[in-house]
Amino acid sequence: MVSGEGTLRRAFAATLIVFLAVCGGPNKDRDREGLTLKSPAFKYGQKIPLRYTCDGENISPEFVWSGVPVGAQSLVLICEDLAPETNTFVHWVVYNIPPSSTGLPRGVPQKDRLADGSRQAYNGRSQLGYFGPCPGINSHRYVFGLYALDMVIEEAYPPSGRRVISLLENHILAKSFYPGIYR
Repeated sequence: MVSGEGTLRRAFAATLIVFLAVCGGPNKDRDREGLTLKSPAFKYGQKIPLRYTCDGENISPEFVWSGVPVGAQSLVLICEDLAPETNTFVHWVVYNIPPSSTGLPRGVPQKDRLADGSRQAYNGRSQLGYFGPCPGINSHRYVFGLYALDMVIEEAYPPSGRRVISLLENHILAKSFYPGIYR
């Protein structure tokens, strides 16, 4: 494990826990300020529909965002399973999303380069693109995180999702989280 990756993971988990404890969910006033991530596919903190999981069609849900800060060079969308027994499994990483983008459609193709120049990393199953929630018999919490960066990630070949996560430290201008659960 890259030492920066562990630090970023702890900061990510701590931020999410504090956010959920203090806010309990999306706040209408907060949503008007800063980076905001939402999905029309499922409600904030609620069950992720079957079609977006390994038990269904295993396609990525749609996401929309707003409030990208001035100076952002790229965006990164990450989906992770935060269940302790999985040691934070990376389900999806889309990076180098243009800062002018306002979202990703449902069913993003599983390939390295997307039409807008975005790139996808390898997930925890060593596949490019999205791999939906697949927890077995226990309910797991999944967090989609959107990060605005002050850089573009330069990698000659598609990296692992963990590699992309390790590169974020010290380059995050803003972030927003959108959790869901699946069992």
